Amino acid sequence: MIAALSVFIAKWRRERGLPRAQLQYLGIGMMILSAGAVTVNLLIPIVTGRSTLSWLGPYFTLPFVALVGHAIIRHRLMDLRIFVSRGLAYALAMATASAMLITGARLISPAWEAETFFVHPNLVIVIIVALAILSSPAQQFFGRVIDPYLYRGTGYSTALRGATRRLSRLMQPVELASELRQILVEVLVPESFTMLVKSFESESFEQLSAEAPPDVDPRILAQLHAGQPNTMVIVVNPDAESGAAKPIHQAMRVAGVEIAVTLGRRGQLLGVVLLGPRRSGDAYFKNDLVFIESLADLASIALENALLYRQRIQMLEYSDRLLESLDSAVVAIDIGGKITSFNPAATKLLGLSDEYLGALMHVLPSEIGWALVLALSGGWHPREVEVTIDHATRGILHVILSTAVLHDDENRISGALVVVTDLSAVKALERNQRRVEHLAIMASFYAGIAHEIRNPLTAISNFIAMLPDRFDDPEYRDTAVRILPMEVARIVRLADRLRLMAPSEGGKLSVVSIPPLLHDIAAIHSPTAQEQHVKIELQCPEELPKIQGDPGQLVQLFVNLLRNAVEAMPDGGTVTIEADHAPGKAGSDSIIVRVIDDGCGIDPTVRAKIFDPFFTTKPSGTGLGLSICREIADFHRARLSLFPRSMFDGGTIAEVEFPSLPPEPSPL
Repeated sequence: MIAALSVFIAKWRRERGLPRAQLQYLGIGMMILSAGAVTVNLLIPIVTGRSTLSWLGPYFTLPFVALVGHAIIRHRLMDLRIFVSRGLAYALAMATASAMLITGARLISPAWEAETFFVHPNLVIVIIVALAILSSPAQQFFGRVIDPYLYRGTGYSTALRGATRRLSRLMQPVELASELRQILVEVLVPESFTMLVKSFESESFEQLSAEAPPDVDPRILAQLHAGQPNTMVIVVNPDAESGAAKPIHQAMRVAGVEIAVTLGRRGQLLGVVLLGPRRSGDAYFKNDLVFIESLADLASIALENALLYRQRIQMLEYSDRLLESLDSAVVAIDIGGKITSFNPAATKLLGLSDEYLGALMHVLPSEIGWALVLALSGGWHPREVEVTIDHATRGILHVILSTAVLHDDENRISGALVVVTDLSAVKALERNQRRVEHLAIMASFYAGIAHEIRNPLTAISNFIAMLPDRFDDPEYRDTAVRILPMEVARIVRLADRLRLMAPSEGGKLSVVSIPPLLHDIAAIHSPTAQEQHVKIELQCPEELPKIQGDPGQLVQLFVNLLRNAVEAMPDGGTVTIEADHAPGKAGSDSIIVRVIDDGCGIDPTVRAKIFDPFFTTKPSGTGLGLSICREIADFHRARLSLFPRSMFDGGTIAEVEFPSLPPEPSPL
């Protein structure tokens, strides 16, 4: 006895999981049986000297039998599979309840059987118990408690209504597999459940259930599904099959599969559900198969929606990751102008944070806000437009701006988004490139200056070298008096022109008003122009928005353009200087200054080269005037362009477009 108990305890300590649970129920039953028998047959007689309760000893076998039966039914003790029909379950329940009531009655009143009744008291108890078990409350109790305990599941109609409700919501395929498994376990209680899903993009199958899949290739099941309806319930029965289907059924039977359900929509296989035998030992009857088929139709629709939902989630996650990886700022607004989303680059470039979600777009820079408003209204859809925004810490930034309109499922406008790309690095590279080009230009410039100055210096040097020998020669003196002043004047003119055309160094931006500047230039240069029969007309309003600029460089810019216009009219004419305030091409207000002449115009064949350094069409020109003008315009973030005034009458328009400052608030 002790050896057997030691072996039992050692095995219980060594086992884990289901075997340990089986041994626990067996051990508890043995302990109750032993403790009860020893107590009523040994301990109580020793203590009291009477054995009046010894008749209870055999009844302690009932808990032992109940626990062993529970272990067999629920935990497959000794791998036994007990088939319990509903009638047998009622009989066992009636016998158990009657035995418990009769035992209780005898304990409470030992002489109760001696009382006179028309029938035996035990039979009365059995009849009462039978009527109670057959009553409606007891039937409901059986349906709720006893049937699930015996692995018989719940009613089909109730389960199908619950399945319709549970499978009608949007969910991921993994959640669908969990819901479907729970429904089948509640109704049919299969020993195993495996769900495999076929993705839209490939022919491979993905297992969604946590259980180990049976050794069945799902592609074989796909062959069975070919040419069949959307859903199909296959009862595994190798003996009833022939041809190519027979080895498939044999493989599923070996793998422990009793039912194979194919889930499909619109002729396309979406997934496979494999069910093992029922834990109750029952076969899958006709009503069971009808329920599985109805559930499969619901599951097919739910699986298609789940796969589409997962695909949409994956696309949204991909879009989110793409937005997070973009260096450009992306901001989306709804139809009401409220910010709905933005990416991390927008936080860095535009200073947005989570607290701005749901805020109106007036928190964005004005250029971006107006672009979104115009996009929503359909008035303007900018694509890669370069604008400047005022950054809180970095100052004025050059950015490229593009907008797009968002539509809902009914193609109605639901919002807009803007993509803003920081051009700071590009502008820095451009500045470095211009610096390198400037150095190259200066090298070429110095070589040209050396060549221009060398010619008059050579002539002067030759005259000086002949001075000792021909000092008294009248012809030499006459030639020297005529040539030397001309060569010196040539050097002076070259120096004056270079000084006039060279840009100021270290230009500093300040607030500048254009009208006074143009009035001064016109007043100073009108007398000189009139000597060449050229009239200067100024058309400029007294009040214009101010700009940021360097006054010295602006004077050089306009003087160079004015000088070019005057030189383009050797026979005289009129130079018109216009200034106006107009909406700029970048979406912000601008100040436009035009210098218009009546000359011969620019030859179309050389128009692309007019801003190149040292390119000139004038016999005595240096080719640096327009190049320096372009450099000054770039320094002021202005746009300089030259185009013909008229295709027939000739003439040229030199146009400079400056970004204007916002108007100053009027004093209260």
